[in-house]
Amino acid sequence: MRGLFLLVVLPILLVAGLFFAVTDAKPNLNRAVRVSLADMDRGKAIVDSLGLRRMQEGEVRQVVLSESDLDKGVNYLAHQLTHRSTPGSASAQIALSQLIVRASLPLPLPGMRRFVNLELALASSGETLKPAQLRLGKLPLPANLAGELVAWGLARSPYAAELAAARTLLNSAQISGQTLALRFTWRGAALEQVMNGRAGHGIDEAVLTVYRNRLNQAGSHDFAVLLGEAFALAQQRSGNNDPVIENRAALTTLAEKALGGRLLSRRGMVRSDRNTAIKLAGREDFSQHFALSAFLAAMGGEGLSDLAGLYKELKDAQDGSGFSFSDLAADRAGSRLGETCTRSRAAALKMQKRLAGGRDAKVFLPAIRDLPEFMHQAEFQRRFGGVGQPAYRKMVEQIETRIAGVALYQD
Repeated sequence: MRGLFLLVVLPILLVAGLFFAVTDAKPNLNRAVRVSLADMDRGKAIVDSLGLRRMQEGEVRQVVLSESDLDKGVNYLAHQLTHRSTPGSASAQIALSQLIVRASLPLPLPGMRRFVNLELALASSGETLKPAQLRLGKLPLPANLAGELVAWGLARSPYAAELAAARTLLNSAQISGQTLALRFTWRGAALEQVMNGRAGHGIDEAVLTVYRNRLNQAGSHDFAVLLGEAFALAQQRSGNNDPVIENRAALTTLAEKALGGRLLSRRGMVRSDRNTAIKLAGREDFSQHFALSAFLAAMGGEGLSDLAGLYKELKDAQDGSGFSFSDLAADRAGSRLGETCTRSRAAALKMQKRLAGGRDAKVFLPAIRDLPEFMHQAEFQRRFGGVGQPAYRKMVEQIETRIAGVALYQD
């Protein structure tokens, strides 16, 4: 009996003890994601500074990120990596020539609420950063084991493909004062593979050509008709192919049609022609907002798409056509379609069945033309107080209620 205990019970107790040593009942960090217009301006400035439109294959560039950039970035990533009902949180700090990342990530365990509270210190090692120390819960780990564990975790994360592509670009990472300087070589082909389909499922150019030809043959300027044609083709092709990939191809070419340019070039840039004449609910801007948001949600997640749409509206309120809740609603509805169409194989097939051959925009777009729009900054502030204020939140809640009321998006 003593031998049986040692062989069976003792290992179970050791594993249980290790589990409770590296996990906690409560998160050490509980930070909301708050993205301001200044934050989005900063992100755009970083991208603009790289000169992607002029960048050639193999060209070397450097981007310098502040401690604040890193802090906001890792917290946003922690939220994206976890479920919305229990989002993760993270922080980044540069201290004593080390980048210190702290995170609280919920574990998806049924009937049990446990968190991994971790602290990872990265230090310069030659041209790169390597783990100097890792603490999981109450358990400290040595540097060599920390490096192996971090590599193992990243390889199995939802962003493994993106991280692998980033590693092929990165030449060096150096801490200098309170900044992190990243030097990289542009590899458009590597990024294109990731953009074309997440989790390693690419969209072949030949597949996109089939969808482009189908939309051109439709000869319509009605976005609803084009969407019905694209999903009819996706449904037809899914008998022998992955329906999620087919839906991504459909949404990619629909966005190209609405925007008037190719989205998945090696530079990853949109070459847009505003005069496409493709209309949704009677307006070209609605088709562009909806189609681009659906594409972004299908490729990179619904949160990214929502932020992109909000940023455009805020900038329009400052110096463009004015803030439009109608455009924001088209963005949100497009995001919902893109996310739902690519959530899983079953969801992809279900959406194909309901959208194939359709011609009525009311199937996927709620009423939005009556929402306030064309408000410049002063009027927007006077009527709604700004993003996040009660009057603004009330309008966003109304938009979400309308989208939730569309039968297509109901489980």
